[in-house]
Amino acid sequence: MDATAAANEIRKWLSSEKLETREVQDNQNFLHLHVRYPPTKAAHLFNVVIPKNRDLALIYSITRVDEGQQNEMREHGKEDSDAWEEWLHGTRIQLTRSNLDWVLHVGKAKEEVPGPLQAFNLSRPIWFDGLTKNEMMQTIRRLWLSKLGVIHEIKFAFGKGTGKPG
Repeated sequence: MDATAAANEIRKWLSSEKLETREVQDNQNFLHLHVRYPPTKAAHLFNVVIPKNRDLALIYSITRVDEGQQNEMREHGKEDSDAWEEWLHGTRIQLTRSNLDWVLHVGKAKEEVPGPLQAFNLSRPIWFDGLTKNEMMQTIRRLWLSKLGVIHEIKFAFGKGTGKPG
């Protein structure tokens, strides 16, 4: 399978699942789609990308943490820096066990206490020799469930927030 065939199959599979997609102009990639999953009003945005000169599709999601939740994290870090660092560590372990690639964007440390979690990225590559509809859809689903897991952990520990992105 080459990039053209992979792009055509990906578009066909997403369409057959009734997922909302939008093509993104992106000169760095052969294909870049925004995909809304699951197919409900509360869908999340995922990116499906085929990088130029690579034999893979990368599926990823970037999530910004609410401003109010970041403020709660700052307060928590000031009051109990050990508990804040344990929460960050637990989140890293949870993501490592998810079989996904991930990045936590943590604010600058103040007085040796890590800043708040500002955003997190979750991703998973699928090489063309393993690219099937099932593998792609299960990857999107796994990313969505892992994303929800982190979101719910944040809400449980730091409240619902203010509704403003941080």
